[in-house]
Amino acid sequence: MQFFAACTKNPDNPQKEEEPPTNTTSNYDILSLGEIAIGLWVTPPMDAQTSEEYGKIKDCGINFVNGFYFHENSNSRIVNVLNFCEEHGLKYFAGRAITVEDVKKYAQNPDPALLKKFTDGIKPYANHPAYAGELLMDEPGKPLFGALKAFVSAFKDAYPNKLWHINLFPSYATGGIQASSYADYINSWMQTMTPHYLSYDSYPLLTDGGITKDYYSNLDFIRAKSRFQQIPFWTFIQTLSIAGTPGVPDKREPSEADIRWQVWSNLAFGAKGIQYFCYWSPGSGSETFGEALIGLDGQKTVRYDYVKKLNTDINSIGKILLECHADGVIQTAASPYNLYEPLYDYGEVVSVSGDDNIVGCFKDKDGKNKILITTLTPKKDANVSLSLKNTVTKVKIWKNNVATEESPVNNKLSFSVKAGDAVFVEF
Repeated sequence: MQFFAACTKNPDNPQKEEEPPTNTTSNYDILSLGEIAIGLWVTPPMDAQTSEEYGKIKDCGINFVNGFYFHENSNSRIVNVLNFCEEHGLKYFAGRAITVEDVKKYAQNPDPALLKKFTDGIKPYANHPAYAGELLMDEPGKPLFGALKAFVSAFKDAYPNKLWHINLFPSYATGGIQASSYADYINSWMQTMTPHYLSYDSYPLLTDGGITKDYYSNLDFIRAKSRFQQIPFWTFIQTLSIAGTPGVPDKREPSEADIRWQVWSNLAFGAKGIQYFCYWSPGSGSETFGEALIGLDGQKTVRYDYVKKLNTDINSIGKILLECHADGVIQTAASPYNLYEPLYDYGEVVSVSGDDNIVGCFKDKDGKNKILITTLTPKKDANVSLSLKNTVTKVKIWKNNVATEESPVNNKLSFSVKAGDAVFVEF
């Protein structure tokens, strides 16, 4: 079926709240990689911490590692993994369980000794070439923001050339955010922390074959907030099944199209970094997890090769997007998802028609427009037609790492986009 762009605004945002700055200066490449940041969660366990295993991480197309304090549970283990990361050209965020405990203690009793303990504990590896910074905490609730600000301030004073990393909740984690609303949660974070980036996780793949209803509104809200501050945002990609999360529907085992669609849709909304949850399969506890890129037996699953190919496919387009502002998304759908600040046209694009799709809209530092087209869901292919201004005589079209030039016919361009794929157009 054919549909014209249709979308409703998020009811929490009936009118656009703010216009982004016109200044085009920004640094979205905060790890200085020259490409999209591609990270992982859950490192190889202690008995698999070898150069060979970290070479396998690099071969998969991953360029930074989030430390996992269950596996790197001492400074000596952190240094050992840092050595492997340096050998294979990976950046590493160290994470320590004691930091999480001390942040919680500080929130109850702000003892300056806890801050000194924190910064002193980093000294054994602070100057390691592979050390990118410190992973302080995953998914803090709003009551911890003040304590985290104190820890981040102490960290910045002690290690001004290193990054701090904290990942936030998605909008469906209504119990975890401990705030009056998700907008309050994110706005309070921005006001308290003045962050250099935003990172959050949202796992959309439901067992009934659909996706979570708030997936796109969450993406667009984070895009808008980070765009206004001209800072990058990073997201997480679901690579396994997840069951038993309190208050959250169970999530299915991803197909190749499921994983590819997540990455392309995140990039369409402007993500400058993606992080795979998980790389190594975690053990199950209160939650039950399937197998990720590496199984519990230490062997590659089919998802390792899916991700390896995908990381290659996004490379050229990702390098271009890394230098672009994400101005919004045009959604074409029979049953549209809520967006925070939807677009209906953009620059040279007068309108979009066709099967269900999204079109991410970008502007580079020279003011030139670009768009990224992908399918609305990972289940259905899309035939997409762009109506363009008559000033457009030629465009560059990217599919994965291959670029061609094409001229519109009667001011139109048409594309057939497979589920899990994308088309990138430069005007």
